[in-house]
Amino acid sequence: MKVTLETLSAIFRIAKHFANIDGELKSEEVRPVYDFFQTFEGMTDENLQNIIDYANEGMTDERALELIMGMDTDAKQQISDLLADIIGADGVLTEDEQDIYDKLRVVCKLPEPTGSSVEEDDDEEEESEADPDDGIVPAFILVKSNSHVEIKQSENEDWNTLGDEIAEWIGADRVEVVRFTPALNALTEKLRLNERHLVFMVDRNFSMKSDELGDNMPGTILYGRGYEILGNIVIAIETDSGYEIEGIITRSLLNEVLDAVDEAVDNLLSYE
Repeated sequence: MKVTLETLSAIFRIAKHFANIDGELKSEEVRPVYDFFQTFEGMTDENLQNIIDYANEGMTDERALELIMGMDTDAKQQISDLLADIIGADGVLTEDEQDIYDKLRVVCKLPEPTGSSVEEDDDEEEESEADPDDGIVPAFILVKSNSHVEIKQSENEDWNTLGDEIAEWIGADRVEVVRFTPALNALTEKLRLNERHLVFMVDRNFSMKSDELGDNMPGTILYGRGYEILGNIVIAIETDSGYEIEGIITRSLLNEVLDAVDEAVDNLLSYE
């Protein structure tokens, strides 16, 4: 789990609510919270106090949920397990505890807990209505020079492999990542990408192929600064920490990105 003071404070704030669902903060329900934070290397009493202070004074419930929703799969599994351990710590699982836990799982798209006392609701109709799982194989948006869009998908996480795959999609030997342009920054803010930002990749040597490649108007608009982008581009997500390229992992976010990008480039995108 990649963490910051803000993400850890978000986890603490939600965990505290769960420990206090029944209106009584019991020591056995606090213990899983303390043990969870001690799993982070270098965690000191001072660090933990800073997390608690920020959770209580600098964090809202809405922001905490937003941060948790944006976490990766491994982090969400740890959070799901932590919350399950908290409400099951006293050996009594009330209907209120089960109901709040189930609702949070749906909202934040948390996976099932592993090895906990929380059981899944067997009501298939209710589960069908919630339908929280819109996960997809990581998707990348290929925008051709004629503005036609194709969705590419890949499970590769290693850049050495993924980078070659993306280069093949756009007909390049190597790709260059374009990040932090005014247009991309505005899209990142609009999409509320947690600890991530929107980028696009282009042929590193496109300027040497001006006679071969067509003007990519969507790419040119996203780049801005009066600079022309040539050839195909691939839109993806990159982490703020480590600058790791990622695909879009939910159908809902993919649709949001497509709509936001299309609006940003004056509705130039086409799907024919």
